[in-house]
Amino acid sequence: MPSPADRGPDARPYTRRVNSPALQRVLSPTKRVQRSLRALLGGIGLDQPRMSELRERFGFDKSVASRIARAVRSMDPASALRELPGTAMLERFVVRCEELGAEESTIAAARTAIAELDAAITAFPGDRTALVTALAGTPSGRGARETPKVSRAKMRAARRGAYNALLFAQGICCESQTCITILAPGSEHGRADQAMVMATAGLRRMRPGNPYAILSLQGRPDANSSYRRTTLGGTPVGDDPSVALIPEFCSAAASQLRLERSGRNHSLVLDPGVPRLEEPMDLAYGLVNANFESCRAGTGNCWSMTSFTVARPTRMLLREVLLHRKTFGGCVPKCVFSVEAVPMNADSVGPDPSGRGVVDHGEELVAMGEGYARRGNDGEDFAVPLALRAMELLRYDPADFDRFRLVVEYPLPLVRGDMWLRLPE
Repeated sequence: MPSPADRGPDARPYTRRVNSPALQRVLSPTKRVQRSLRALLGGIGLDQPRMSELRERFGFDKSVASRIARAVRSMDPASALRELPGTAMLERFVVRCEELGAEESTIAAARTAIAELDAAITAFPGDRTALVTALAGTPSGRGARETPKVSRAKMRAARRGAYNALLFAQGICCESQTCITILAPGSEHGRADQAMVMATAGLRRMRPGNPYAILSLQGRPDANSSYRRTTLGGTPVGDDPSVALIPEFCSAAASQLRLERSGRNHSLVLDPGVPRLEEPMDLAYGLVNANFESCRAGTGNCWSMTSFTVARPTRMLLREVLLHRKTFGGCVPKCVFSVEAVPMNADSVGPDPSGRGVVDHGEELVAMGEGYARRGNDGEDFAVPLALRAMELLRYDPADFDRFRLVVEYPLPLVRGDMWLRLPE
């Protein structure tokens, strides 16, 4: 097995995983259920059942027949448990085997094993979602990988559950959130401007609620006279974030945002009646942090990182990174979702190689090539007009940039998304 050093600086260490006692108490009766099903099927002449045979002989639909066939053929109990239907359906299976002539002793053994499995699942800490999560850490859940993975469909379903919970708690949601980071040469030699373009589309209040900060910025530090933040068109932002709004992508309700100041923090706030119930509101704004970042790695400064946290229930998150090709050619950003409050040694070592605090969303950054010549999948290009308008305001040619895109449906709320870039040497 190669050492972590042999696998590169971003590789995670291999971890030997052992099934927990609670999981083992579920897998043991699963083995007995699997053996019982095989014995029942063998007793009626179906030693290697096909899905079509189960449908014909048992009257099951395609889904149930496929699951039972896969569970019987599975090489390990964890894989079998993922496929086994519920207790009621297994009892139907036993009853049908009895009608087809299976031996009484085999029937009795199967019913005992099924009852033991049902009791073990009921006693498992948490619920069935917790059991699915535990199964993802078993060798069969990982396949050839050492890092546990859950299927994309199950991951999406879990994320949607978090969306529903926060929607119920907050009474507010939005159709999409967009965060576009653009790095291009700044006015100072060796420095890069960082442009941030952000948008919220389809923001709705589903019930009367509380005031809600939609955009918060820190004003100019008193001790830093060179600090400069502008709109995409070059207007100084100062202490009023409303000047950063992009009017053609804001709905009428955006004019009702209230400016609130607290020390150096300046926020645009939705009052309880804004927007009106179930009336969608769109909001877009753009900022430029001038000469924000070094264009090259240096001592103690090898990485650039931009964070964005989804703070409200959102159906679709779009994150894009555009890198000026002549300045950052060959660089590839990396997105890491984390629950860690503060990144460790961000400038010098980049993403924590141990994976501490990482939250898996099941999605990856996709290289989109030159500018906006290539379009995405259906439903993923909703922010292209905004991005092109931002490029126009910045006086950039999109063809001069390499673009990377991440799309997450039902992103986990209140999880920080860090977009890392290893600076060129």
